[in-house]
Amino acid sequence: MRVSSRRRFRAALEILRRNGVCWSESELLRRLAKMYLRHWRGRDRKSATARRYNCLLEGEKYVRMAWYADQMLYAILWQRAVHSGESISRMLDFAIRYYLPRLMEEYLRSPMPGCQRAAKNCSYWLRRYRERPNPQPEIFITYQCETHENSNSALEYSQEYRMYRKKDLLIAEIPY
Repeated sequence: MRVSSRRRFRAALEILRRNGVCWSESELLRRLAKMYLRHWRGRDRKSATARRYNCLLEGEKYVRMAWYADQMLYAILWQRAVHSGESISRMLDFAIRYYLPRLMEEYLRSPMPGCQRAAKNCSYWLRRYRERPNPQPEIFITYQCETHENSNSALEYSQEYRMYRKKDLLIAEIPY
């Protein structure tokens, strides 16, 4: 990834630690990758392969960064890389530049228990979150899958998911 993105990433990790959120680098990258996947829309074209991003370009310097991701997330990212023609490192670089501030606002707008600095800074992060031009609503997702037939000759199942806005949902209304 770019040196500037790496510097931005390290600074954000330090800010999170000072405010009581103790994540590893891998955990923060995992959350950024999931946010990237959630917001990516694509352009309806499919590439034959993922591009190579770590080759040197004029004037750009890159640093390598170890990331321990689970196989499922990596498989989804790789499929997205093949579909979009971008490498995973390019996706993470983009996520650091564009989605990291949003991620920090989501987690730091409410104070962490036992952290005085977080209690002082939460009003700043809450104001930043509210000033976003298109704030994402908090949602609760329920998922249900039922298998009707599973044999050597046929598989029949149904899936259903529902999304509820958290502000419109009481705890007693959460389906199990």
